Amino acid sequence: MKSRILVAAVCAMVPAGAFAQSADEGSFSGMKIGVSADYRSHEAEYPLTRIGTTIDRDRAGFGYRGHAGFDMELGHMLVIGAEAGLGRGGKRLRAKSATGEYSLTPGWSWDVSGRAGILPADTVLLYGRVGYSWLRVREKTDFVATTVKDIRTGATESGLLYGGGIETAIAPGIFVRAEYNRVNYRDGLRASRTQLGMSMSL
Repeated sequence: MKSRILVAAVCAMVPAGAFAQSADEGSFSGMKIGVSADYRSHEAEYPLTRIGTTIDRDRAGFGYRGHAGFDMELGHMLVIGAEAGLGRGGKRLRAKSATGEYSLTPGWSWDVSGRAGILPADTVLLYGRVGYSWLRVREKTDFVATTVKDIRTGATESGLLYGGGIETAIAPGIFVRAEYNRVNYRDGLRASRTQLGMSMSL
């Protein structure tokens, strides 16, 4: 499903950006702010020793993200940039055993990254992204035995972010993008995100 969403977005974006305007109107250089909607998945696979089982779950849901960044064109073909983002989304993961139930709830996430890409057309950018992401999670373990106290904790997970996408200028100072990225947090906890967004120059 993620790949179909991304391919459809790319097909819709390229003609609009490649043929609608001149190179000057489609410059990628400068400060930008923007928002995106996404379909994100959280995957958990690690042992739960307190309740004697292993969680092996993958659930997806919708989310959102705001971002701010700066790009610079190098010549006629290359673009480099940096970006910071803040978002939220995804669904709770659960696992049960005869002795209890465990759940992990994703909360706010934030990230910093750099990107580099090429311009196959004056207003179309194909890019890769690498950075670092943080995810706030709430974990809860409820025990069947009433003599054992339930456990509730909060933590901030962090890990490498990597991915790629396409961005196109649809009007002077207005850009739309489709991007897919992944994050490897602690051992056994991963996230992926397919996003469609819009940015504007400042």
